[in-house]
Amino acid sequence: MEEQNLDIYGHDPIPWSGPSKQLAAQAREEGRGRTCWLATTDEDGSPHLAAVGAIWLDDNFYFTSGPRLRKSQRRGGGFPSKAAAVEAMNRLQAEVVDGTYVERSRVTLGEYLEEWLAACRNIRPNTARDYSVSIHKHINPRIGKARLQSVDRLQIRGLYKKLAESGLSEKTVHNVHICLHKALQDAVADGLLRKNPAERAHGKPKDRPGMKTWSADELAAFLAFTSQDRELVLYHLAAATGMRRGELLGLRWRDVDFDGARLAVRHQFTRQGNGLGFGPPKSKKGVRTIDLDEETVALLREQQERQRFDRHASGSAYRTDLDLVFCRPGGLPEDPNVIGRRFERRVRALATVPAIALHGLRHTHATLLLEAGVDVKTVSERLGHDSAQTTLELYGHVTTRMRSNAASRFGSLLSTARTPTTMLTADN
Repeated sequence: MEEQNLDIYGHDPIPWSGPSKQLAAQAREEGRGRTCWLATTDEDGSPHLAAVGAIWLDDNFYFTSGPRLRKSQRRGGGFPSKAAAVEAMNRLQAEVVDGTYVERSRVTLGEYLEEWLAACRNIRPNTARDYSVSIHKHINPRIGKARLQSVDRLQIRGLYKKLAESGLSEKTVHNVHICLHKALQDAVADGLLRKNPAERAHGKPKDRPGMKTWSADELAAFLAFTSQDRELVLYHLAAATGMRRGELLGLRWRDVDFDGARLAVRHQFTRQGNGLGFGPPKSKKGVRTIDLDEETVALLREQQERQRFDRHASGSAYRTDLDLVFCRPGGLPEDPNVIGRRFERRVRALATVPAIALHGLRHTHATLLLEAGVDVKTVSERLGHDSAQTTLELYGHVTTRMRSNAASRFGSLLSTARTPTTMLTADN
């Protein structure tokens, strides 16, 4: 801003930075724009006798006056007309009143995301790791230097397009979107943005990779093949309950109710950052109770008996405090990746069943139940999904077959009803 000393006594001019800071401090304290009186001058520098009302927002004075006077301008820029200035001031005043005004900021998206990630609390280690990868590997290198308040949906969609073109799967791109959307939504809540530019910038993937499962015969063949394996009960329980790998490895004997033929899922043992650790299930619905069939209960009893021998052999060194159903000799937790690779080796050794990962037993459990006519809500509760809709989206291919079977069943029922005897009785 140009500074001119109007003092006739020879005093030094007051630097503009002083009033600017004072006005900004008062505006922050009051939580809105600072209203004040503004003294103006004519074009020849002569002061006007009457001051004008003005509003101070974001290092700018907003006020109105005649087009020939300097007071028709705002600091940092001008308006083409008095009407434009009035409209701008009215709009700003309305935003301040209704709480939608956002103070301008030079903070970049990258700077904000770094602060946001550091301030994230009560999130799982794996979630924090995924957020960090999304921010440091995918978002910041591409659009991190853009100002936070200048980022728009078109720019975000361009980011997602570039990520997809770089070879990332649609699911991975959507995970980046989830992170960015969450961060920008928090920026809205904190008053840094008026609205979330990532809203509706990316849709949830509709086409998932082909889900690999086993038929009942293939599952039975694999369990017979591994009947002498140390992990037989783990494989069987995975297929009989649909529990996740981490949930199986976090299961404790205190959570198994033999008399009630059920177990409670309360923990999981998973990779957390660079290490492994216990934690709660994946979501709130992941904490659940699962009913067990008689064969599964019997196998769990056998597993408990075998562990008693291990405990006796290890003596006081056995980790009885962990109380794990599935563990290494000595009671320590199994490494999830080791268990997964061991399962895949046994699948390859059998060679007569399709290759699936350990998680495929979870999909197999859901698929077989749905094909057997068990309702989606019950299957969803056993799997610990957030809603039945999640189950429908994951296993839509199964429900399609179920609808086809339902039509066939109805046709069979109607054909059975239309027997000659029935027709004769109807004629009579």
